[in-house]
Amino acid sequence: MFKEAKDIFKVASIYMATIIGAGFASGQEIMQFFSVYYEGGFFGILLAGVLFAVIGYIVIVKVYTERIRNYEEFLFPTVGWVIGWIMEITVSLFMGSVLCIMVAGAGSIISDKTGMPYQYAVLLIAILCMISFLTDIKGIIVLSSFITPVLVLGIIGVGFYIIVSKDMSVFNMDSVFGTITHNWFVSSILYVSYNSICAVVVMCSLLPHLKSKRVAAAGGILGGVMLCFMAVILNIVLHIFYPNIASQDMPVLSIIDRYNSIVGEFYTILMLMAMFISAVTSGYGFIERISTKVKGSKKIIIPVICGFTIPFSNMGFSKLISLVYPVFGYVGMFMVFAILLQGINMLNSAKNHRNHVFIEENSSV
Repeated sequence: MFKEAKDIFKVASIYMATIIGAGFASGQEIMQFFSVYYEGGFFGILLAGVLFAVIGYIVIVKVYTERIRNYEEFLFPTVGWVIGWIMEITVSLFMGSVLCIMVAGAGSIISDKTGMPYQYAVLLIAILCMISFLTDIKGIIVLSSFITPVLVLGIIGVGFYIIVSKDMSVFNMDSVFGTITHNWFVSSILYVSYNSICAVVVMCSLLPHLKSKRVAAAGGILGGVMLCFMAVILNIVLHIFYPNIASQDMPVLSIIDRYNSIVGEFYTILMLMAMFISAVTSGYGFIERISTKVKGSKKIIIPVICGFTIPFSNMGFSKLISLVYPVFGYVGMFMVFAILLQGINMLNSAKNHRNHVFIEENSSV
């Protein structure tokens, strides 16, 4: 029982790690996609949580039952060849963009906190990512199993701390902030769509770690439920102070720094960890895409890709979220709808199987 629970937690951790990036932990994504709709944002988060749980369940169970070993084996039978190739290009561009942004973000934090020149800080993060990539999916799962619980507990703990000790007087600014879309429903779908791009790629690599169908199903559902719970906590925090924190690049961190500098330093470390795990999971998926198209050893491809992140890591953090993410979200909708249709087919197949067994049993009687 304990071993099974541990396996379920591993699967849920790697799923959550693909989504709990810097945008999530900083509150920037939650603010732009949910908090701007005030009370409606909470409905959007609940919808997103349900979709994450359903998508995690469908994809991971399908990976286990059909013995899927990589993203192509899942993608093309699911969406077809035309949309499949469009999604293939989209996935590669998205994961490469996220890798560069997270390396830049983590480098910026290290530079600000230590005084290290920004270029050297980015180089350091790129080297750490390279080491993680060379360990392949096993090392990334170990990394996710360690970092994800810390992120979950840290986000929830700091969130409750702010909620309990809220004090609006720590802010004296007033900002106006535009919305991603005109309603929380579409915004929620977009949020799930672009986050699912990386998540599906990584989940398709989990077959060696899926010990049973029960582990696959529970891991996917648990990951979605926990993501929903954390998003609700963060949205409560942002809801209290919105729109006063609307102009902040890292709104949750800006709130904490005004309350308690020690807690702020702790959350800065969490942010750094979130950026790193996001860079590693996105980068791993990007490397998997490139290695299937380019003939050559991964030991050569990995250093080359990590080297390219350095000159391309100058994109703005909040700009990426507000401009690039929604674009990928619209494209990613095709994949989300296709996955949900796969889920409906799975339910119909299971129902037909039960009816067939029932008829056979009655016939034999």
